[in-house]
Amino acid sequence: MGKPTNTKNNGCAVTTSNCVVWQGPDLCCINLCEGDSISEVIDALAKKICALFEILDPAVYDVSAFLSGACPPSNFPEVIQTLIDAVIELKEGSGTTSTSGNIDCPTCPIAVAACFQVGSVNVMPFDDYVTAIGIKICDQQVIINTQNTAIQQLQLQLAQMQALLNQIITNGG
Repeated sequence: MGKPTNTKNNGCAVTTSNCVVWQGPDLCCINLCEGDSISEVIDALAKKICALFEILDPAVYDVSAFLSGACPPSNFPEVIQTLIDAVIELKEGSGTTSTSGNIDCPTCPIAVAACFQVGSVNVMPFDDYVTAIGIKICDQQVIINTQNTAIQQLQLQLAQMQALLNQIITNGG
């Protein structure tokens, strides 16, 4: 089966997105420039969004040391809540100790996810790890907000370009 297509044109001229040119500002964060095709713009945005989905995938994070037999988180907010709960437990002095890797102190080293590893160093103090996670979450939120704004601007500009193209076609060029 081929790629899905929408061949309904509802009275509008069908124009490939490769022929519609981005006339907006240069977007350095996704390496796009004025004059790129809308196909290139959408491709760059889609790749950034997919990268964000990978970062927000709860399966990427090993929080088993904090679970005490509970089910693993099924979404990113649950990952964060699990970490917050663990920090609260440590702060209240109810952190656990065992040979299975559970945390018994905020400064004890803990294995970290790949995105926090530097060179061959794959551990950091628990409290530093929690701080690093918070910073990364805030950074991701800024990126998501920026990309949402860019997507909204792209959608508006694409609609304007389509209207202009339809007007040109209707008026005979």
